[in-house]
Amino acid sequence: MDIGQFLKLFKRNLVILIAIPLILAFVVYFLTRNQTLEYESEVLIYTGITTGYSIESNTQQSSNFFTTSAQFDNIIAMLSSRQTIVSTSLWLLAQDLSLESYNNQYISKEHYKKLQEFIPKRVKDLVVKYNKSGIEREKEEQIKNLEKEITSLEREITKKKNKAAQNKIRQDGYVDPAFRSSAGVGKDRAAVDNNNYVFHEVQQGESLSEIASRYGVSRGQLMDLNNLTTGDLSGGQSIIIKKSTPSGMTSKYHTVKRGETLYSIAKRYGINISKLRENNNLNNRALSPGQKIIIEQGYNSLSNQGSSYDYAVKQVSPGIVVQSSPVSSNNDNYDGITTKISTTISSSTDASKKDPITPSGINPEDFQKTFNNLMAFYSANDSNFIYGLLHYGQHPHYSIAKISQLQVFREKNSDMVKIIYSADDPGICQQTLKILSKVFMKNYKMLRENETNLVINYFEEQVALADKKLQEAEDRLLKFNMKNNIINYYEQSKYIASQKEDLDLYYQNEQVRMASSASSLRELETNLTARDSIYLKSDEINQMKKELSDITEAIVLNELSESYDERTKNKLNMLRLRQKDLQDHIKLYVDQLFLYSHSTQGMPIKTLLESWLTNTLSYEEAKAALIVLARRKMDFVRTYQKFAPLGAMLKRIEREIKVAEQSYLELLRSLNAAKMKQQRLDMSTNIKVVDPAFFPISPKASKTKILIAAAFMFGLIMVAFVILILEYFDSSVKSPNRVKYETKLELAGAYPRIGSAAQARELARITGRLVDMIIQNIKVKLARSQDEDKKPKIVLMVSTQDKMGKTLLGQKIVNRLRDMGHTILYANYSKDNENEFEEDYNYSFTYKIGNDFIDLDSIPDLLNAKNIRKENYEYDYMFIELPSIVYNNYPIKLINLADSVLLVVSANSSLQKADKNALDIFKGSINIDPMVILNEVELYNLEELLTSLPKSKRQALIKKIKNVLSYPLKYKINIRKEE
Repeated sequence: MDIGQFLKLFKRNLVILIAIPLILAFVVYFLTRNQTLEYESEVLIYTGITTGYSIESNTQQSSNFFTTSAQFDNIIAMLSSRQTIVSTSLWLLAQDLSLESYNNQYISKEHYKKLQEFIPKRVKDLVVKYNKSGIEREKEEQIKNLEKEITSLEREITKKKNKAAQNKIRQDGYVDPAFRSSAGVGKDRAAVDNNNYVFHEVQQGESLSEIASRYGVSRGQLMDLNNLTTGDLSGGQSIIIKKSTPSGMTSKYHTVKRGETLYSIAKRYGINISKLRENNNLNNRALSPGQKIIIEQGYNSLSNQGSSYDYAVKQVSPGIVVQSSPVSSNNDNYDGITTKISTTISSSTDASKKDPITPSGINPEDFQKTFNNLMAFYSANDSNFIYGLLHYGQHPHYSIAKISQLQVFREKNSDMVKIIYSADDPGICQQTLKILSKVFMKNYKMLRENETNLVINYFEEQVALADKKLQEAEDRLLKFNMKNNIINYYEQSKYIASQKEDLDLYYQNEQVRMASSASSLRELETNLTARDSIYLKSDEINQMKKELSDITEAIVLNELSESYDERTKNKLNMLRLRQKDLQDHIKLYVDQLFLYSHSTQGMPIKTLLESWLTNTLSYEEAKAALIVLARRKMDFVRTYQKFAPLGAMLKRIEREIKVAEQSYLELLRSLNAAKMKQQRLDMSTNIKVVDPAFFPISPKASKTKILIAAAFMFGLIMVAFVILILEYFDSSVKSPNRVKYETKLELAGAYPRIGSAAQARELARITGRLVDMIIQNIKVKLARSQDEDKKPKIVLMVSTQDKMGKTLLGQKIVNRLRDMGHTILYANYSKDNENEFEEDYNYSFTYKIGNDFIDLDSIPDLLNAKNIRKENYEYDYMFIELPSIVYNNYPIKLINLADSVLLVVSANSSLQKADKNALDIFKGSINIDPMVILNEVELYNLEELLTSLPKSKRQALIKKIKNVLSYPLKYKINIRKEE
């Protein structure tokens, strides 16, 4: 199909194409005409994920796109999480239920009324006010009602007593003169009787209000005490003022000071402001300094005062509960109570300012308790009212489904997250965003803090364990050093090795000295005479030599500890003195033997003796030193045996300390890193609302127009789509070109569909022309045949199905040919053998279809020649109508005698496989090609054959409108310039 065919298709279905979209648009308008208005608000939250300052901001850190995206996804997911929405819904419900009355800032009047009607009493009782739940408040209200009833009864009893007393006075007829002369009467002419009633004698011109003001009572009280219906008084009349105060119960007055008000005085004395105004007959709250006002009697009663004080507090600050206590007459107590009230009021006010979701006038503690009660009720089971309100229902304010419709997204590439929410109540819209922001920031902060708390707790435990292990290892090292007297093992071992080397060298030197001294002594003794040798061996010299040897040995032993032991040093000095003394004595004795001055070799004896003495001393010293050094070497051996295993043990302990220290330092470093990360997270979780939710004044623009336009467009597209689909899948041969394509036959013509006689008259010209075109095509076809002069020309009318209009078309063609002057016989078939009627064989003939119909081979056999006159064969044309070739047989030999075959097809039918197969067989049975005639064609499909087809009335109207609109364009305006 080309564009023109599409346009024609839509033009034919223009009514449906416009009507259905209009109907859909009207339906949408009807359904949305009472649509509730939507109010929209938004909040902007700063997260500081990428640009926020933290501890690690000074270090160069690359920004990871995926990490940042994940963090924002976490924030958006948390904002849309079920827990956040549930908490928001419960806070919002608690907020609206806590209100004493509607407040447009929180909820409108209409929605507040619906909420109160919708919420059951058991849920309303969960609301905490004045630190009491609903049930507790009901009990308190019942008690107050009982107190009011009791007070009313007491008043009635008092009135009756006053009336009885007045009647008694009137019956007595006088007042005791003692009362008149009493000092208590004075100028007011008041008196007190034995029943403690105060009476006043009315003076001429006095009014009831003046008397009430003088005695500090109200006008109404005087009327009640005296049963007066009007305020008219007469001079000399006695009226009851009030019952006087018994002893010990005097009335209390207060002198007004500068700056005091009724409110401050009532709060100070714990009474009701209205009661104070009534007692003093004050019409306004204005007071003047120095004015004396009456405080109600009986205020000292603890029970009465407590109730009055509570009432005064409630009048001062609704929603704030103060624990009242018995009030004494001491002014300091009143000041303390006043301070307590002021502190409570100010603290509550500050708390309300800090918490943006707590309604004004509501105690934050009560508000928190209300939320806790609702949360506990919600969490109890999944069948309670609140759970159903949030989950199962579709409440427009508190359901999870509604609040979940909020829009959360990141504001471009910034650190901002925007939340948009809409509701049918501007107050609820704003409060929902406020509550959501608070709940989200609290939950997000807790989540981020918990991320590092577990890690920090783990590292703190591990650091404590590592520190304990390190301390235990250090304690083992300390005990090990104390047990083995180790100050510094490595220095000590190094010093011991050095001392041993020195000792070995010293020992070796002493051995050399001793050996050399012994050799020298042997040589000297050999050179000395025997007399000298004997003399030298005397006992005295030997004893001195022995003593000198012992002293020299002692000196060598003590020289090792000379530097750090003072006593050893003193002892060593004495030994050295003794050594020196012995050396001098031995030298003296040797000098005495100097007489033996020469040896046997002629050497001087003195020289030999001096040499002998020197070698002897050296020998003895070396001998003593070797003894001491040998012992010292044994000490070094024992020290080495002790220090050798201590080194390995010390190494192991030091290695344990090092490992424990490294583990401790590593864990401490990890702990510091975790704490730094926690601090960074704490700083990064400092989420702030930079653009709070605003109160939407005007609703959002209605989408009704958009919905109507969308419905119209949807209907238009849907209808157009359906039309195209139906057209695409329509297999009927509705147009001449289509039937030519389907049958592969030459087109003989077409005939329109006529639905009524009026239409037949309207289309008479068109139908006549179409019949002429069919006849013309038939004659052209016959003219191309070989036997043009043959008469009659046999024309077969066939169809694949019944009721295709063969008879109608045949009659139209035959009638037109007869009008042209041709002689024609039209032969139709009949399957009913019993129906025989008179026929004019010059015009038509009805043949019977018998069992031998398929075997007929000539026209006489078909027409039953005995019934036809001979001249009847002189026809120009003979039209023979055959039954449908799909359901009936046809004479094979007879059809080959035809000069032309016309296949009639209805435009409303479609050629099925059976039709095509039957047609192919039929074409194979004849010698000529059939032509096809399309019957019952719509007028618009006849445009392929004819032009200037008549238009319908609707099309004519459209054409007129088009002409009117285009009429001004027919004129051309020329502006001529004047020369």
